[in-house]
Amino acid sequence: MDYTLAAVLGLVFGTIAAAAAYVIAYAEYKRNWSFRGNAAARSLQSAFTAFVFFFLAALALAFLFERFRPV
Repeated sequence: MDYTLAAVLGLVFGTIAAAAAYVIAYAEYKRNWSFRGNAAARSLQSAFTAFVFFFLAALALAFLFERFRPV
């Protein structure tokens, strides 16, 4: 698998995961949790974490597919 393709897939699915994580975390912070702080800022942290995870996972899979390619 090409690293460019993996990066594009990581960006696409990372963005989708970040948007979903933001919406879910924001709803939970606003509805169920009593805490001091900004719900939007905490939700952005969750979204950033989800994006980084999916992006790095796509690159790691590309590396593993290249490394263990059948002969």
